[in-house]
Amino acid sequence: MVVRIGVVDLLSMSPDSMTRRVFLEAVAGAAAQLDPTGMPNENRFETTVFGIDPRESADLVDWSALAEMDALIVSGSEPTAAPIAAEPCTAVVARLLAECAEATSLLFSCQSAHAALHLLHGVDRHRLSRRQHGVFAHTVYPDLGADADQVTPIGLAGNGIERLTAGLTGSIPIPHSRWNVMTSADLRAAAVPILLDSDAAQWQLACSADGLRHVFLQGHPEYFHDTMAREYRRDLRRWLANPALPFPDVPLGYFPDEIYTRLLAHAELVRAQRDPVLLENFPLPLDGAGVAADWASHSRLFFGNWLRSVEEARAEQELLSA
Repeated sequence: MVVRIGVVDLLSMSPDSMTRRVFLEAVAGAAAQLDPTGMPNENRFETTVFGIDPRESADLVDWSALAEMDALIVSGSEPTAAPIAAEPCTAVVARLLAECAEATSLLFSCQSAHAALHLLHGVDRHRLSRRQHGVFAHTVYPDLGADADQVTPIGLAGNGIERLTAGLTGSIPIPHSRWNVMTSADLRAAAVPILLDSDAAQWQLACSADGLRHVFLQGHPEYFHDTMAREYRRDLRRWLANPALPFPDVPLGYFPDEIYTRLLAHAELVRAQRDPVLLENFPLPLDGAGVAADWASHSRLFFGNWLRSVEEARAEQELLSA
């Protein structure tokens, strides 16, 4: 049985976009980890990329091809409006929910997660005063307080919801990069199960009550080690081109202390001199040794759990239909 995974890129139509690369690598790395030999995975998971421009007519999208996928990963997109309901991507997500209702799992990332949560549960997002940009610690299942032994988290009773976080323990670092937030309190009020939460960055992983049909990521476990540094450099370039934009903050918890301190001074030089030459030779982490907290192993675990869950659900569906 081949499990067909579709990657929906709502951010760029470029065939070599960073969005496609990070998600394709996340799937490939997780699939390889499921079986270290790598041999059976060639016949287990097949990925297809779909580029959709939310600003274009939905009639241009091959919805029948999307509907043939067993599971979809839907990327975020650049914010263009204050309310999530007015974002162009929200209309695309609404169509995806309708056209791909039979998919085993729809995994929504960043702004598409906000759009799906708004459409499915009526949750609204809030604009942050500063961009949430950095790597933050998360824990599995938020602390339920003193009466935790008497309380069952929403959706955790007897439905295998914990499969997405299997093997994730302790403090789990995950990148966040956004201007808007749906808070953990918002999701709890809407009875949406939260699987990974953070005091500093709010929830990262949430899902539908069955633990698989709809999966929501507010952060970016799929990021490469250098993705956040490239984003920060890009934002500095944008500010140099338009100083009316908010001046970008150095990502928190991402660079090692020495580099972070150096970049704070570098940021003041950029602000004062406004010289693009200052962005040459910018430090880009090459691997886990170049970041303050490496999230790669946690990312592979999560995406591996998701792939395995999709595969098992598909096998069960085929058995029931045989």
